[in-house]
Amino acid sequence: MTREKREELLSIEFPMELEYQWAAGPNLQRFFEELKEGTIIGNRCPQCKRILIPPVNVCGRCHVEMGDVVKLSPKGTVISYNFVVDPLFDSALGAMRPVPYTSVAIVLDGNPTATFSHILDESDPHKVTVGMRVEAVFKPPSERKGLISDIIHFRPLSDGEK
Repeated sequence: MTREKREELLSIEFPMELEYQWAAGPNLQRFFEELKEGTIIGNRCPQCKRILIPPVNVCGRCHVEMGDVVKLSPKGTVISYNFVVDPLFDSALGAMRPVPYTSVAIVLDGNPTATFSHILDESDPHKVTVGMRVEAVFKPPSERKGLISDIIHFRPLSDGEK
């Protein structure tokens, strides 16, 4: 057997800045506009009555056009959580997300049918539980841009705040 000589390939790397924009559509646009005002919204299916966050055009279960926009509470209950210890790239930051952090799925008060996912301001695994009460912490109004990052994180509520 003979060994084939492998050809060494030349590679050239160069950075490119590619700025882009896309249309969010009327439902997501309104969702982000409301976040800028410090409000979380969803919309309700007229058939099954589920509330979806963020608002969508059509209910994925019933296949009917979604109905009324619903203002939701900034408070809710954790239904699942993950402790993230490996850094991941965050396109909103343009960098690696600092670790550790806790990612939570929350059922917002008044909406038993859909979850909202975000970051929890608690990274001690012994302090996070399913069922814990939390509240959204928004950036100051002057710093909001109509992005999901207008919610800095959710914070655990004390017994007196629940």
